[in-house]
Amino acid sequence: MINKQKILANITNKEDKMLFSKILDQLNFCEKNYDPTFTEFIPMLKYLEFNTIISKEYSNIKMLHFGGFEEAERIIIGFFPEYIEPSFDDFPLSILEISYNEKYSKQLTHRDFLGSILGTGIDRCKVGDILLKDNKAFCFLCNDIIDYVNINLEKVASTKVKTKILKLEDCNIPKANLEEKNIIVSSIRLDAVLSSAFNISRGKISDYIKGEKAFVNFVIQTNGAKNIKENDIITLRGVGRIKVLKTIGKTKKDRIILSIGKYT
Repeated sequence: MINKQKILANITNKEDKMLFSKILDQLNFCEKNYDPTFTEFIPMLKYLEFNTIISKEYSNIKMLHFGGFEEAERIIIGFFPEYIEPSFDDFPLSILEISYNEKYSKQLTHRDFLGSILGTGIDRCKVGDILLKDNKAFCFLCNDIIDYVNINLEKVASTKVKTKILKLEDCNIPKANLEEKNIIVSSIRLDAVLSSAFNISRGKISDYIKGEKAFVNFVIQTNGAKNIKENDIITLRGVGRIKVLKTIGKTKKDRIILSIGKYT
């Protein structure tokens, strides 16, 4: 089993220590009982930090993360014994669709929906991403509280709402908000792309990468020379996240023009 105390001894932040302690409990429960276990929702960046730590320790447990869609900011970690093939279908989450009549209300915000859900007495760790589209919100919730919220959520802010539970396969999930822009890079190396995307010097980016703060498709990447490709999701922990959309072409000086999306 994973040596929980050994791992936690190197974590100084009290909140992180509590969070990682709970995650490690789920991992050890899985290993002890040979059954899948799941965390509650955690921020993606905390998952990346946990993955950095756990990758240095031996474990025969399979680990998968999922927040309901590919680009979720809040995710659940699932731990699976060797004999089980992990699947997103196993994750204990569903979608609550919340709709309102926009003729009789101001436009409701992410904060409005989150505040009203938490106002029913639900802990933040039970709530994943909330995606907005027109007069609807699609809220990813843990299965053990979704019926409660469905019954008890009658208003968001001061606006009357209707709620409906959806299965993932039945929902056309809106895409995450991306602020698109073009950048010019000397190469498609990871360090070059990050430097241009976040307007940070190559030297500083190199420090981030060596410090295990760069992730490509949610996997730690310590090689700044790694070539990126279209649709790669690149996270620079503590700075931000981008998605490489497409290569547009080259400048007269033979530099590469990339279209990227910054997550907002």
